[in-house]
Formats: sequence, C-alpha cells, structure tokens
Amino acid sequence: MGEANPEPADPNSFDWIKDIWRGNFSPKMRMFLWSIVQNALPLGVHLQHRGINSEAVCKRCKDVETAMHTFFFCPFAQRVWELIPLHRGMSIATDRNFKDAIIKFRKDVCLLPSRVSGNILPWVCWALWIACNTLIFEDQLSTPEETATRAIRSSQEWGLAQGLKDQIPKRAENQPNLNQNQPERNTIMVCKSDAAWDKGSNKAWLAWILIDASGICKHRGATTQDFLSSPLIAKALALRSGIISASAMEISDLQMLSDNQTLIKAINNDIQNPEIYGIVKDIQKISSGFVDITFSFVSRVFNGEADALAKATLNRSSVMDP
Repeated sequence: MGEANPEPADPNSFDWIKDIWRGNFSPKMRMFLWSIVQNALPLGVHLQHRGINSEAVCKRCKDVETAMHTFFFCPFAQRVWELIPLHRGMSIATDRNFKDAIIKFRKDVCLLPSRVSGNILPWVCWALWIACNTLIFEDQLSTPEETATRAIRSSQEWGLAQGLKDQIPKRAENQPNLNQNQPERNTIMVCKSDAAWDKGSNKAWLAWILIDASGICKHRGATTQDFLSSPLIAKALALRSGIISASAMEISDLQMLSDNQTLIKAINNDIQNPEIYGIVKDIQKISSGFVDITFSFVSRVFNGEADALAKATLNRSSVMDP
C-alpha cells in the first residue's frame, strides 16, 4: 500500500499523473488514476489485504482481481481494448503494474476518425470500472462494444468541453502517411467501404457509403464482382468503387476509410502488395483529381455501416439466386 498523503515529489503524486498527460483531465479523473496506482480502489485483492471479507476473484472470469487484471488482462478488458482504434495497439502483457502500463501508453494515440483528441487510456479504464461496478452491484452485463463506445464518447465529450474539437492528434512515428494539410472537418466527406467475399464461388459483394461531417449519409452504393481470388482484392475494389462515386459527385475533400490495414498501407506507399498492385495504382491515379484526400485504417467496429451494406447485398443476392 502506498502512503495516504504522498509528498509532491513522490512519483505517485497528482503532479506525476498530471505531467504524463499534460493536465488534460479533470481532478476527478486524476484522482481515479491516482487511486489505481496507490492500490486504493476497492478491488478484491486490496479488500482482502485490508481484512475485509471479500472474494479476491474477478466476477467475470474468476481470476485474481487486481488492477492489472481488471483493466488489461481480463478477457473482457482485452476485448474492449481490441475495439479501441489505437495506432500501436494495446500490448502490455510484460508490464508489472498499472504505473508501468500508463507510462508505456502515454505516447499512443487513437486513429482517425475516432476524433479522440487526447490519451484514451483513462477513459477506457473508467468505462471498464463502471462496467465492473454495474455487474457487481446491479447484476447487469455490459458488452465490450458498449464499454468501448462509452470510453470513446466520454473522451470526445471532454475534448469538446475543453475546446479541443478541431485539434488533430499529433502524428505518431510509423503512422500511415496521411496528407498533413487536412481540410476542416466541416467540409470533408468520409467514405467507408467494405466487401463480403465467398470462398466457394470466388464472388464478392462490394459496398461503400459517403457520409458528411454531420453524420448524414449522402450516397451509398453496392455491387457484385465475380472471379475474385481473395477478400483483400474484394476490399480494394470496394474502396476503388467508393472513390469513383465520390469523384462522380464532384467531392473535393475526401477521407477514405477501410478496416484492412494491408490495403491502406499499400495505398499510402508503406508497403507493396503484388496481389492488389493494379487496383492500388488505379486508386492513386483517381486520387489526383481531388483537392485533398486521405486514406486511413478504421477499426471494424467503426466500419459497421459499410459491412452491413455488403452483407445485406450478399443476402439479397442469395435470395434472388439461391
């Protein structure tokens, strides 16, 4: 157990936590983080150390309920972290304690279009803590999707309240090469694309959706494609169809999204992939007609509209041609 009232120079003090994220959190959130570091949260293992008759196991998986387990190692927590669109991804299996984990995490950022302006870790931990208490005291299960959404929404709301709405997170090292002169968010159009591919028939159902800055769908399209040998090719063709539609609508500023990292890296010239080389060249050629265009990876959880449209097209096709 740490001291109840550490000196200001103590590495576990509020100043230490404030320095990590440059003070972009409320006193309540800093108190929450400080409580985790100081072993002050009423987790099972801490309650037993204080002589309180309590089970020291996680209610979800029955493993020992520590801070690291609750916020990172529990299968439920790991699934939540998988749904957060992080640049580097969550990898802290070797960290010994929560303090080491947040120090390691402080330079990671969320990818666009999550619109998270600051560090997401405190908000994910807070959402996990709420989900834990809801299960214990109200016997209500929260899904990983609900918990991840709560974390992202809380971070967005805090950013807006602090006047950070128009700030874009600093580009992390090795992040895909996106155009640095991005247009204002109130003018850019977002295109989400996806594909459903059937291995047995080598047939694919392509889908794309164009959405404005207010979240209103301006156009959606879907088509089928025969004789495709992989889902990667199908996703590449879906993205190409989306950019062609945007060009036909005379959209000048566009952000293209796909949940396939290989495709996005190929377009941004980070890697070369012979399988989609010709399609990528087509996409890059069409891109020259836009004033400003970017290509970004998006987590599957944030690409649900395009995925649903592709699968709906597949289902309609199956009904018409069983």
